[in-house]
Amino acid sequence: MSDISSMLSVQAYERLVTFADRSGFPALISRFPAGNLSANQLADVIKQAITQEFEHNLSQQIYVAESAWQAVVDMKDQQCFILEQLAATLASDASGDLLVDALKTFLAADANASIQPIVLELLKTEARNNLSRLK
Repeated sequence: MSDISSMLSVQAYERLVTFADRSGFPALISRFPAGNLSANQLADVIKQAITQEFEHNLSQQIYVAESAWQAVVDMKDQQCFILEQLAATLASDASGDLLVDALKTFLAADANASIQPIVLELLKTEARNNLSRLK
């Protein structure tokens, strides 16, 4: 791999690390406070943010390993699925705060409930490996 290709790959991993970090539930909860939103509205806002950020990074798949890109796709899909499932367990008129509480409870119950931390670590490792090739 040429130095230019390696540098493009490193930059792509940097962008995907940012995506994975920003798409984690702790970051999303802090960026999108429930306010006066219903649980369903908050779930929609968060899913839209994940999807928009994912779409903004679609071109990065050209520069990263297929397995890394698939992990990013799986993470995006899982984050949206978790939101949908948790919102569905709440009453139709539930507040956004209840969804936030449900998310926190869900994540606290199992450290591996979301693959986001695993994907984040995978992307960081791949970025480091690509960086070491540049030296």
